[in-house]
Amino acid sequence: MIWKNFKHLFHKSWHPKMRVFIESEECDEIYKFLKKESGRGKKIAPQSLNVYRAFYETSLDDLEVVIMGMCPYHTFTPRNEPIADGLLMGCSITNKLQPSLEQFYNAIEVDQYDGINLNYNKNPDVSYLCKQGVLMLNAALTTEKNKAGSHLELWEPFIKYLFEEIINEKQVPVVYLGKETAKYIKYRGIFSHDFPISHPASASYKHTEWDCEKVFRKVDMLIQEQGGFGIQWLDVECPY
Repeated sequence: MIWKNFKHLFHKSWHPKMRVFIESEECDEIYKFLKKESGRGKKIAPQSLNVYRAFYETSLDDLEVVIMGMCPYHTFTPRNEPIADGLLMGCSITNKLQPSLEQFYNAIEVDQYDGINLNYNKNPDVSYLCKQGVLMLNAALTTEKNKAGSHLELWEPFIKYLFEEIINEKQVPVVYLGKETAKYIKYRGIFSHDFPISHPASASYKHTEWDCEKVFRKVDMLIQEQGGFGIQWLDVECPY
């Protein structure tokens, strides 16, 4: 692929590393497949301009933690527009909170604030986390309409490159949501901090509360040990 056609999709801090992958044969294979599927009339989420949005919203220089789920929302609006906005669990296009993101926020409230009734915004746009160094990543950057996980194998070379050539060097913790996502631990280094937990979507399916295993506190402790300040996980308007 031609780098100049992609560079505007990434924050400039990612450019040197991402250019190597974009210009690789593995990236060519990904886009040959996507072009072929589109030509067959398949609907793909998210929109092409949002495929790499996680790497636009989060600066590599400021990276503190990676949270990785399986794939973008595979559902579409009645107007046949993808709900997925390119960020893990983000639903800013419709501005309507999806069940998995609501579970995510509820669990953070319990983890960080012991479940007190905070005045906070359950924001469908999770970019406020990206601005704090949270890479809201999907293991597959695309998916076919109504077929969850359909592009996981397609994007695995990208995730392998991302971890082995970029993320591992930063030595930041990675949170894996769900069993399918946790298999990517194999691309991590020996001294990495990995947190495989259940996906909030599974709790929604079971009509139970998502147990995040206090992962947000654990991540904050690691960030603070490295001289950081932790993450404001909720879009809090007033803490009391």
